Amino acid sequence: MLTKRNKKKIFLILILSTLIIVFFSLNINFYLSNFLAKNLSYSSDYYSENSRLKKKIEELESKVKLQQSYVNENIELKKRLEYKVSKNIKFLQAELVITSPFTFASTGIINKGIKDGVKSGFIAIASGKLVGKVASVKTDYSEILFTFNPNFAIMVYIGKNKIPGILKGNGVTSYIKYVTNDQKILKGDRVLISSNSPEKYPPIEIGKIASVKKEGGFLDMNLDGLIEPRNIKFLTIVSND
Repeated sequence: MLTKRNKKKIFLILILSTLIIVFFSLNINFYLSNFLAKNLSYSSDYYSENSRLKKKIEELESKVKLQQSYVNENIELKKRLEYKVSKNIKFLQAELVITSPFTFASTGIINKGIKDGVKSGFIAIASGKLVGKVASVKTDYSEILFTFNPNFAIMVYIGKNKIPGILKGNGVTSYIKYVTNDQKILKGDRVLISSNSPEKYPPIEIGKIASVKKEGGFLDMNLDGLIEPRNIKFLTIVSND
């Protein structure tokens, strides 16, 4: 039989146990949330740092590709330039970040603008081939008018005699217009950008005559070797300031 002394001990133990249980039940949410917060915060920081590093790697890879594109472009330009380039001619590498999905209204956006020295009328080339020319310029970006665009036009020279003509877009491709049909132009004749234009472009070879046909009193010529702008990532802006 339990004595009064033992009953008192048991009673005290029960009270103490109850207090301990109540204390932990009241604070378990705090400890659990604190534990989860620390672990989730660590996990969030880990993934955040991982994402930051991935972005940094992508930026570095983009810079490497841009530099390689610049080297390749310079090598190609040296092959295609008709004569020594003026000291005023400058080349600026740019990334084509947006392209129009429609050929008829073919335009693109590059990541270079006024702050980089880009101006309206500058030409854009890639792999030594004409991509288009700058149509409008903003502070950090510019719009490129591709050669297929109906609003695109640039003066060119054709063949050894440097017969002048206009390279225009028709919404699907580009063709050379405004050459009288008394001119002797053959398939395979070289086509260069005219250096007599107001912009004084360097005479870069942009292709060869693919076909010649008479249209009224003029010749209508298709150009072989034009580049598909939606397939390129980097290009070179050519300026003459």
